[in-house]
Amino acid sequence: MKYYGTKNNRDYGFYEENFDNAIEISDEYWSELIMSQTQGKMIIPYEGNVISADPLEYTFTDNKWVKLSEAEKQANQLTIQNEIRKNEILTELEELDIKRIRALAEPSLKDEETTWLEYYNSQITALRSELTEITQ
Repeated sequence: MKYYGTKNNRDYGFYEENFDNAIEISDEYWSELIMSQTQGKMIIPYEGNVISADPLEYTFTDNKWVKLSEAEKQANQLTIQNEIRKNEILTELEELDIKRIRALAEPSLKDEETTWLEYYNSQITALRSELTEITQ
């Protein structure tokens, strides 16, 4: 048998010995929990049990784990997606800034009517607009 809980009200973990408020689990279930943790799940105490959970499905509020509603999960997912896109945009802006410097130093036309500088500036404007949308 293993025991899950905290002895100091901060650090949760597995123990060989029983203690106050520990949750008893079998060795087989402990192995399943450890395996799920290696696959990106988190191990949490929930409603008197120990479970492996998707990090986006639960939140720690008022000293306990709470399952999120579908709307809250979607909002969390959108926040993560926006943060990923924000980082992509910032990387693209850095690359375009380098290209703009080159376009200033070596002026030439992209096509019959547009310079490379104008082209890069229009891409930057579009990216900054998208960045503003997702960060508000």
